[in-house]
Amino acid sequence: MAEKKVMAVGIKQLWYADPIATVASSETGLSAAEVKTAKASAKEVLNVHQDTWNYEEAEATITRYKNQLTGNTYRETKQAGDVVVNFTIGEYDFTTKQDLQGGNATDTKWGRTASDEMIYKCIIAKTLDDVYVVFPKASISGRGANTDGAVGLAVSATAIEPGVDGLEIEAWFNGSEIDAAE
Repeated sequence: MAEKKVMAVGIKQLWYADPIATVASSETGLSAAEVKTAKASAKEVLNVHQDTWNYEEAEATITRYKNQLTGNTYRETKQAGDVVVNFTIGEYDFTTKQDLQGGNATDTKWGRTASDEMIYKCIIAKTLDDVYVVFPKASISGRGANTDGAVGLAVSATAIEPGVDGLEIEAWFNGSEIDAAE
């Protein structure tokens, strides 16, 4: 059977949840069923402002070391680049603002707190061609941003080590695998 080709075009749906804290198998890592379970309890983002969705993997930093005697490279080290999803929510409630920017919220008020609290979420994105991109644990940085005359909630989600044995930093799935998962 031919493997499905992936392009991961655009964004169709987007969710966030508490970071994934366990996997059934440390050998196989995150499963489609575990993503489906996480998605079921996640909060869906219903508005991503026009042209603000972006997936970016920074280029790795490679340091090469030369042999002074020959002038040739004899070893190198590599540090992977960060993987980041950026988007701006054009319409949101105060609870969403608290979830992704911090602070304190009620139904009628949001207030900025003085602390630099760290926010961690699981990010699940479904592309237009039904590819799921999952960050089991992402460091979230949210802020107010001008979006065509309105104040959008700009979010930057950086995939980080989840601290769970066998759980990947990032996983991609064909949508049919998530839909069929038990």
